[in-house]
Amino acid sequence: MTNNKLSFFSKFLFLVCTFSLLFSCNSDKPKRPISHETIDSGSVEIFCDEAYYPILDSVFNMHRARYKNVEITVQSVNARNVLAHLLAGKTRLAIVGRDNLQDEDSLMQFYNVAPYYQMDIANDGLVFFVNPDFPIDTLNDEILLNVLTENKKFTSYLPALTQEPTIAIAEQNSSEYGNLVNIVAKKKNIKRAMNLLPNADSVIAFVENNKNAIGVCYLSKVQGKFFKLLRIGYTDKDGNYVPATKPVHQSYIVLGEYPFKTLLRLYLLEDRKNLPFWVGAFLEKEAVAVKYYEKAKLVPCHAKYNLEDWRR
Repeated sequence: MTNNKLSFFSKFLFLVCTFSLLFSCNSDKPKRPISHETIDSGSVEIFCDEAYYPILDSVFNMHRARYKNVEITVQSVNARNVLAHLLAGKTRLAIVGRDNLQDEDSLMQFYNVAPYYQMDIANDGLVFFVNPDFPIDTLNDEILLNVLTENKKFTSYLPALTQEPTIAIAEQNSSEYGNLVNIVAKKKNIKRAMNLLPNADSVIAFVENNKNAIGVCYLSKVQGKFFKLLRIGYTDKDGNYVPATKPVHQSYIVLGEYPFKTLLRLYLLEDRKNLPFWVGAFLEKEAVAVKYYEKAKLVPCHAKYNLEDWRR
């Protein structure tokens, strides 16, 4: 068995065990009967991707202020944990910043789980950032793919680099790491040794103190800080190469001209108009929530944009 297959099998077996354990455990907190719920009364527990909890916490409070008889309890956990609880039926509302990984898709097939009802909250971007005096300004998707999955070195492609940089990213259960696998590594096994840190704040602190580091995190987290965001060249869906000439900015995410676009989405355990649905609808498209996402440097899926102004 190859290392890739062994790694996938180990992850799949771990998820099966985790899913079975969660499924078999009784909830410590009794749930309010669904029949007693309305749009403005009842209780719901949300499992939320910890990468986005600092932003979403303010929106949860907006909902609490408007619907005072709705009790929202939030568990801020990593992306892997969010999806494990959803798959086990232990949460009726889950928010996560990445798509399923290969082993999670396999687990859903194994247990014959249909795709969950999905609401799209906002787009973001997975970005590569460095200190201002870092010797390069650009990368491209092919170099990143080869460095991550073939264990190639940046220095073999980029003569301006005199020593091999360290890549820093949040740990393997984070949505940032999952997006690195799904989008940048194109769902291939990552072979590159990286500095895996507890969260994005740790990654930012590491890059601040290491001149030869390349940090990986969400654009909403790092934009406006004293870093250089590396521009990314890429091959588009038509097979044309797009050079790395445009700055890393939300406007190019809207225009579809940034290659590593991510999606913050919400899943409902049940496809029905119950309390989780109405809470989800508020989080997805309520005007005050959408405005707050824009302020937090996300790209809300339900905002209106004047693309012509940005193209000028």
